[in-house]
Amino acid sequence: MTPVEDTHARLDAQARRLHATALSQVSPQTLSRLRAARHAAQATDAPARAGHWRWFAATTFTAVLAVGIGLQLMPADPALPPAGEQPAAPAIASSTGTQQDDFDAATLLDEDPDLYLWLASVEAQPLAMESIP
Repeated sequence: MTPVEDTHARLDAQARRLHATALSQVSPQTLSRLRAARHAAQATDAPARAGHWRWFAATTFTAVLAVGIGLQLMPADPALPPAGEQPAAPAIASSTGTQQDDFDAATLLDEDPDLYLWLASVEAQPLAMESIP
């Protein structure tokens, strides 16, 4: 053993001897009261400490989870409206003078014959193959 370890071992042995001597001089009634008080203090103190830690961990986990869900639900482009809302599209006037909604595909395609030429062009095919995220 090194001198430092030897010193620590001797100090430990001396402290144990002094503790044993002190315990032999205390009455059994006092020891039982001290033991009961120690157990009562541990029983009331331990749940309070553990409860605070559990509440803190649960609150932190919930906050992190809420932030993560919130970030997932945010739109990718702030200029775009949320997913549930459709932007107001202008109504299209047909040749008869009545207005039709923007989902009337026949009217949209009838108004732009150049669309068919563009669809047949070489530059339309790669664009059609792209996936929208």
